[in-house]
Amino acid sequence: MKKDPAQTTLVAVALGLCFAAFPCTLSAASSTATPEACPPPAWAKQLAQYLLPGTAFPTTEPLNDGQFHQWSWEAFVWATALDSSGTPQFMSLGTPADLLSSAPHAIKKGPHQLKLALRSSQKHGTPGYTEGAGAIVEADGNMLVAQNGTPVYASVHFNASYAQTAKQNLLITGAFDANAQKDDYFSVGAAVFKATWLALNPATQSWAAGTYSTPPPTGAYVTQAQVPVLTAEVIDGFTIIHPVIPQKLVTINVALVGLHVVGYANNHPEFLWGTFEHNLNAPMIPDNTFTTALTPDPKNYTFYSGGTPYTKVNLANQNPGTTPTLNVATQTLSPVTNVVLLNATGGENFSPKGPANIAALNAAGQAFFASQTNPTQALFANYRLIGTVWLKPNSYSVKTTAADAVGSVNLANSTAETFQQVATNAVAKNNQNCFSCHNATSYSYQAIPHAVRRVAISHVLSQGLPAYGVPNQIPSLPLIPGLK
Repeated sequence: MKKDPAQTTLVAVALGLCFAAFPCTLSAASSTATPEACPPPAWAKQLAQYLLPGTAFPTTEPLNDGQFHQWSWEAFVWATALDSSGTPQFMSLGTPADLLSSAPHAIKKGPHQLKLALRSSQKHGTPGYTEGAGAIVEADGNMLVAQNGTPVYASVHFNASYAQTAKQNLLITGAFDANAQKDDYFSVGAAVFKATWLALNPATQSWAAGTYSTPPPTGAYVTQAQVPVLTAEVIDGFTIIHPVIPQKLVTINVALVGLHVVGYANNHPEFLWGTFEHNLNAPMIPDNTFTTALTPDPKNYTFYSGGTPYTKVNLANQNPGTTPTLNVATQTLSPVTNVVLLNATGGENFSPKGPANIAALNAAGQAFFASQTNPTQALFANYRLIGTVWLKPNSYSVKTTAADAVGSVNLANSTAETFQQVATNAVAKNNQNCFSCHNATSYSYQAIPHAVRRVAISHVLSQGLPAYGVPNQIPSLPLIPGLK
């Protein structure tokens, strides 16, 4: 019998605290200081404070490589701390739909009904408009189709500080352009999270909690969510897959497979960007070593069928031959996407010890969660930090590009940036990371361009204007037989 990879991981966690001996190399600005142990000896015990109700989101300025990745782990613990209802804290925060309501609800007012893949194709205020917490395709317009044929859904959640600034600068209200001459920007402590979810049931009927067509990944956090029934129609010769309009929602079970943690720490207005994945998502290749000629991983993962040639992974599905077709009756798509994470620590190059720092922190952070007596809280021991990306202190400006990034300069999550990965960090201008899309020019390349502003780093400012958001549909060829 083969060993369960999750069990192997937890054994490694239990035995792997020796990694904590790796030093955290300091940044150039503080290279004369004595390197610190990574993580510091008492760091894992201090994570417990982020599980307590009312604990502030972490904002202490990191000063060395290890501390930036420590921040990501602290933000992850804060985000996944269970509230009084047993729900991870990030799920109790505001969602994009709240920005167009009278007042975005504040943190800790209880869990929302998670509504996925509901980005509307209609403008806010027009017939057919509806909105929820997420989208059905990734930022580049491609869809990750899981091995069970279901789309991978995404949701966005943010705290009250983030919501306040976002609401003051929405495109649809005209506030974004009206504020163009002033730097109405986010405050220290603002935080936003993006989660990715694997559907465990097809969207054909409502499913009772704990009932799965697809078993959840071992050790994954599972909850219920409302998702739309998908349909397909021919528009200008293309088959378009999109949610039924008006929306028909069903309740299914979903598993958390990825989480971006993004927050404004002291002296880092660009936000620190970290990403976590479930341990069993996909093969993870050591940084800067991926080629399609590598021997395929023989193991099965949640998003990878063992032995699939690496020439057939991460294939964008808006091209002929790879675009999915929809079986309306079963609500499944084909072909599925086989996924590989090209850089296991996001191409971390701020420190020679960067990958080792991340490994040490993962061992300590996972051991911390594994020690929790609440079995739901302990599930988060099965997630790992991929890496963190940031800029030099107080350097974020309207001229910032992805080439200015520091840390995990090719950071990607296999379930959120599947199709935008770059295999090497050798040439800075070719790096792909969070700042490739999130920067001051986010809304300046449109048919009707908007101002270049630092606050454009947030994509939720386009709420209610589908032309500026991630499209919640995907074209599919060939045409589906019998489609009317």
